[in-house]
Amino acid sequence: MTSPQAVCQTPLDVLADLAIQRAASFAVYDSHDDSSHSPPPSSPLSSASAGLPKRYITSSGSAACGAHHLRPRKKVPKSHQSSRLHLKPKQELKIRRKELMDRACAIKSLENSPVNEQQLVVLKTIYNEITMYPPEPWLVLMACVLHRSLRQIKNWFSNTRQKNRWGDVVCARTDLGERLRLRPSATELCELWSDDFFEEVLMILSYRTARRLQWERAEAVNKPATLQSC
Repeated sequence: MTSPQAVCQTPLDVLADLAIQRAASFAVYDSHDDSSHSPPPSSPLSSASAGLPKRYITSSGSAACGAHHLRPRKKVPKSHQSSRLHLKPKQELKIRRKELMDRACAIKSLENSPVNEQQLVVLKTIYNEITMYPPEPWLVLMACVLHRSLRQIKNWFSNTRQKNRWGDVVCARTDLGERLRLRPSATELCELWSDDFFEEVLMILSYRTARRLQWERAEAVNKPATLQSC
């Protein structure tokens, strides 16, 4: 038969008995030589810390609970944070530039053939109003839009700079931090240039130039007819 004390034990009494037994086992272990006895039973905290990395375990073998025992986290510099934010756009831009470069290299035109009137107006406008030192991605865009080889576009800007180097140049950066040398009028138009923005400007400029030249040719054809009728 069970004693009345065992029947009336509460969960708190059971935990107290376990604590007394655990303390007695540690006392027996301390009274004997370490080499002749097995180590004391591990505590729940030490057993739980068995799977932790070494930096989270103190010299006594227990898990470090205080914040001062943990290795402090390194602060990520702002430059690294910004580079992580711009990582995906830079990868997309790299793929886009490679596609445009392949298209520009596929354009075949006579090396000594002069540019036509529309192409000349567009190139002069970019040289005088936007930049006299276009980066290579912008040269590739001009080659694709104007349908001239990349080498011809490069040679045109190089020859024009040798003949006419007038005008101020302002240092600027693209939306991804790449360096640019622009005209002051270009910085007034937009403070943060990019490949996409330059492509839009180039497309609009090319279209308006083609329409204006078409209108001028039509006016030149109709003008003699009106004079004869008068």
